Amino acid sequence: MVDKTTHITFIHGIGNKPSAEQLRRIWIESLTMDRDSNEGFDPEAEGISVSFVYWADLFHDEPIPPGTYESIVDEVAVSFPDVANLSFDSWMENMQEYFPLDDDSQYVDPPASDESVQYERIPLPWFIKQRVMKRFLNEVHDYLFNINEIRDKIRNRVIDDLHSQDVDNHIIVSHSQGTVIAYDVLTGVDECKDIHGFMTVGSPLGIDEVQDKLNHTIENGFPKKLKGDWFNVYDPFDVVSRPDPRLSNDFKNNGLELIRDIKEPNWGKWRHSATKYFQGKKLRTALRMLCDRMG
Repeated sequence: MVDKTTHITFIHGIGNKPSAEQLRRIWIESLTMDRDSNEGFDPEAEGISVSFVYWADLFHDEPIPPGTYESIVDEVAVSFPDVANLSFDSWMENMQEYFPLDDDSQYVDPPASDESVQYERIPLPWFIKQRVMKRFLNEVHDYLFNINEIRDKIRNRVIDDLHSQDVDNHIIVSHSQGTVIAYDVLTGVDECKDIHGFMTVGSPLGIDEVQDKLNHTIENGFPKKLKGDWFNVYDPFDVVSRPDPRLSNDFKNNGLELIRDIKEPNWGKWRHSATKYFQGKKLRTALRMLCDRMG
């Protein structure tokens, strides 16, 4: 019998999204569906409540249709619009060094088990990488530099969600730029309440230029408001987390590496998909552990 009440707060990442209600449906369906011998994890069936911090509307006038978002799972033609004439400052120029754009359209699936292999190229056609990186640079830049008070607005949405839940075990699950937002709130907002578990998925938090704009030191980067485990899930071909996917050596607790980095290979050319990650066996096992639902 489970005595503790548990809640999961999800925070999404870059790019336009379907409406908040539709995004919630898509993410939960991805998490709960059975895939081969990999049993789904249904939070609500386990007595776990769920909420979403939605912020795509602050960057995009209209949400995209659910079908367009879901098609990204298996299609390389990612629906990020072109972002023309960005005014890159020195920070954004430094960020570009992490994301070299080339004309290599060849794709080779990574070896199944060789952990020592380093992947120097992101296996996407250059025009796709260009669109993704421009969108990523634009949104993360505006957040970290609080352009048009965007950081304040998103922080407030996260704080409102966290304080609206009164549970024994509060978990944050964040994807892509959502991991930056979650970490920023946990370490940079005094009124943020304690949480009991943290999961980062496809995270760019390993990038030095991102860390420089957060309340962070390598030796004591583990959030003090996090009172439980931190699982970091990555795919080595994820276009956003690829520069430095492992976080345990960058966010220590008094010099100790406490983060559990989990390599979760996805499939196809587009590896940054949240819906693919949520179908991963290792991610689901880690989430069950955070929710105290290991049976």
